[in-house]
Amino acid sequence: MQQAQGTAKRPEDRSTEFVAVEGGKETASAGTLLVAAYLVMWALLLAFVWIGWRRGQQLATRLDSLEKALDRHDSAKS
Repeated sequence: MQQAQGTAKRPEDRSTEFVAVEGGKETASAGTLLVAAYLVMWALLLAFVWIGWRRGQQLATRLDSLEKALDRHDSAKS
């Protein structure tokens, strides 16, 4: 009686093959989603590299100013 309700109790009673859903409304194809995913990943990668480059530039600028300050301090001490 329980199988008449549509619930299978044993794993052997389940289907093991892919059955496509018919009548569904797809809003985007798989190709479109794949291209969108690649674009998002490339954008994230480029943003990560750009942020790292900017931080490197800021660090180099700060290091230069610290070196100049140390040189001034050493020359004033002499």
